[in-house]
Amino acid sequence: MKKTEIVKLLAVINTAFPNMQVTEAMGDLWYELLGDIDFITAQVAVKKLLLESPYPPAIADIRKQVAEITTPEENKMDPAEAWGEVEKAIRYFGSYREEEALASMSPAVAKVAKYMGWREICLSEEPGVVRGQFLKMFSQVQEREKKEALLPEKLKNDIAMLANKHDFKLIEGGKSK
Repeated sequence: MKKTEIVKLLAVINTAFPNMQVTEAMGDLWYELLGDIDFITAQVAVKKLLLESPYPPAIADIRKQVAEITTPEENKMDPAEAWGEVEKAIRYFGSYREEEALASMSPAVAKVAKYMGWREICLSEEPGVVRGQFLKMFSQVQEREKKEALLPEKLKNDIAMLANKHDFKLIEGGKSK
């Protein structure tokens, strides 16, 4: 999105909330944190937020709304549906055909099944416990991925760079170079 398009978004929000003060610094910040989003998508997200909330949208609200409206329906799975995929794969493939079972699942479900261990899931003598663990882990993975999806790419890179720098300091015994 261009800076002029950010100004247009802020103008729309300011029209809906005339008491909101729009400053140049605000435009700069919004551009930095929303500039990676397509203008049309951001515009739709802002309009949807204006219809849903009596308060001016924050940057976080807009990013969450963009993530929600751009996520394909097949990726919007609740934990119970995910467990249903696992049960279906257990019945159809069993514990010996792990590769095929994981390939039959959506990527998010397969990821959690791999984390837990396909064979352990299939051969568990406590299916209720395994189900509970899967549901919790699936929710946690989904939440982490949603949070990561909200971050602009530049910020993700900055965080990764800082994390790598921190790891380097740990390896070097705390000495910075």
